[in-house]
This record gives sequence, structure tokens and C-alpha cells, in this order.
Amino acid sequence: MSVYTLFLLAAGQANPRVVPEAISLFEIIHRGGLVMWPILLCSVLAAGVFLERMLFYRKAECNVDSFLTGLGNLLRKGRYEEALLRCQETPARAAEIARQAILRRDYPPAELREMTREASQLALPPLEAHLPILATISYVAPLLGLLGTITGMIEAFLAMNRASGSVSVSDLASGIWVALVSAAAGIAVAIPTSIAYNYLLIRVTAIAQDIERVAIEVLHALADGKRSNRAASFPNEIAASLGPAARDD
Repeated sequence: MSVYTLFLLAAGQANPRVVPEAISLFEIIHRGGLVMWPILLCSVLAAGVFLERMLFYRKAECNVDSFLTGLGNLLRKGRYEEALLRCQETPARAAEIARQAILRRDYPPAELREMTREASQLALPPLEAHLPILATISYVAPLLGLLGTITGMIEAFLAMNRASGSVSVSDLASGIWVALVSAAAGIAVAIPTSIAYNYLLIRVTAIAQDIERVAIEVLHALADGKRSNRAASFPNEIAASLGPAARDD
């Protein structure tokens, strides 16, 4: 007789239709044994981390195309104060990188590029925070379910040993419940947690790419703006060097 058959017989001992009409979540947790509580804790923790990260990423993202179009035009025209105001009004990680680059626009180009690159790298750890928790839960939850399965089978065999061979289905029911329910619970927690973890990794990668793109294009816009300002001021510099006589002519 298989374990699955024994489980069905145990479930249907008090009901000729084998499967109970309804069973509450609390009863399932109770029948799954002590290992169900850490599995339940893992599920609550995973849900909390996922919701917190979703809200965090929503604030960290912006429409990069629209942001860069407006910001680039301001920088090329030398309207730095308006560009800084636009960055402050955009609550995104990329906008903060752009703001830091604009504030340091008078630095040498090589130093400005290095500082912008470092600022972009420092923006990544907050994006990746708490993701290892999801990775750990997706790995540990099935192991907890396996632990429950093993303890349930041990309990069933102990019941058989105590009965000295003449064991009834009711004696095995408790151990079989622990084995099957804990295994199902561990897998049920691990699957959505693994999906959530990989989805959040995709979001992190997208935000990191946006930050890198903004940093590069802001540096180019600053360089273009400086060249335009120098070109506009060049005739005035020539006239000033020629002196009053040239201006009178």
C-alpha cells in the first residue's frame, strides 16, 4: 500500500467520500506540524520584501526619454539653475546622478566623468537591498518542506513500531499529514518567491541602465553647452582684444 493511498484512507476515515468537504487554513497549518510555522514566516517575509521593493522601485524610476529631452535642452543653453530645479522635481535615482554632475560641471572633464561613474555605482546597492532575502527564502522553503516530509514519515514509522505491526490507518494519519502538507507548503512558497526575485532583478537591471544612460548623456550635454558658450563669447573676446579703435571702425 502506497503512502498516497494511506493518506486518502486517513482523510476519509470519518467520511465515506474520502476527501473532507472543507478544511481551514489554520487546520492545514496545524496538521502540517511545527515546520509549517517557519514556512509561513517565510511566506509573510517574502511578501513584505516584494511589496517594499516594488514601492521603492516605483519611486526610483522615471521616464528617461522625457527627462533627458528637457534636461539636455536646458544644459545646452547653459540654463543650469533650471536644470537643477528639474532634477530636484524628479524623484528618481537617475535624476540625482544628473544633479550631482551639474553641480560639478566646472570640474575637469576626466575628473567629472570619474565622479559621475562613482556616483552611479553607489546608487546600485540601495536598489539591490533585501533581494538576498528573497533568494534565501526561495532556496530554504523547499528544504523546510523536505524536513517536514522526513519528520512526518519518521512519525508514521514510529506509530507502526509502537503498534507492533498491527497498525491502523488512523495511527499513520498524523505523520502522513505532516509529510504531505509540509512538502506542498514549502514548494508553494518557493515558486512565487523565485519568480518575484527574478522579476525584481530585471527591474534593478533596467534602473541601472537608465542611470548609466542619464550619466553619459548629461556629460555630453554639459560638454555641448560649454562649447556653445565659448563659441558665443568668442566674437566678444576678439573685439575686446582689438581695443576701442577696432570697435569705432
